[in-house]
Amino acid sequence: MAIQEDDRRYPLKRPKGHKVPVPRWTLQMPDGITDTYTFYIGVQSHSKNTNAASRAERSIQQWLDHPNDRPTAVDTFRVTNGFDIIDSKVWVAYWTDAERFSSKIQSLNLKQIWDDLGDEKSSTGLWTEHFVTPIDRLETNYASLLHQPGISQVPGSEFPEHNLTAYWGAGRDRLPASATDLFQPPDETTGPREVPKGIGEHLTGTNYDNMCHIRSGQWWEQCDDVEREAYEGEDGLQRKLMNGMQYLWDNPAETGTIGLRLLQNLDDKGKPGSSEMEGRES
Repeated sequence: MAIQEDDRRYPLKRPKGHKVPVPRWTLQMPDGITDTYTFYIGVQSHSKNTNAASRAERSIQQWLDHPNDRPTAVDTFRVTNGFDIIDSKVWVAYWTDAERFSSKIQSLNLKQIWDDLGDEKSSTGLWTEHFVTPIDRLETNYASLLHQPGISQVPGSEFPEHNLTAYWGAGRDRLPASATDLFQPPDETTGPREVPKGIGEHLTGTNYDNMCHIRSGQWWEQCDDVEREAYEGEDGLQRKLMNGMQYLWDNPAETGTIGLRLLQNLDDKGKPGSSEMEGRES
């Protein structure tokens, strides 16, 4: 949804005369789509014996694969770092139809999957996160169109080139709603009334207004050795990224970081693929 600069209540952060150093593309949804629906589901094992976790993973995969109200797109990952158990399996599913989304998640009986694990359930954790994003509060920024993860797989989407990138505040500018909304956080947010005891509890929570969910990733299937070394080398970008992530993990209150996990994508056979994702909510 494009908004003309003259129609903005709040001006763009883009500097006057700004030129994009390299091409970037954005996602343009087909006409008629007003919201996207995102669903995270994960399985974590608190034991060296992962039999129960594997059984739960199979049950969730069967639920996702069932033809009724299947997601528009699904990405599958293993946790490599962050606010979760290492090697936990995580699925990220997307819908663009409210009824199909609601019907699908209502058909998921997570407690039943957990109960079916029998005596081994106490060492296995199951969790979900889901939220709705109006299109005017969705922004995307692609460095290449060779790989299209997540919501970019919506059929009929287009990917126009754009110039709202490579300057401070560009992410905000890419949100159409930023023309009329400053996205002020609530005056205060309340945490749980009681500190969670840990394994075995059933916990629920809700998002507050203007919470930001960030999904960022790298894809290196077609990188040459020089480019990959620039990312993974001793003084490469990956180390700088991890230093930044460590700061967020160590300073959640100061940075507003609610959850952060680094994920390695899995291919159709469940093997590590050629991309990774970093997700942050604040």
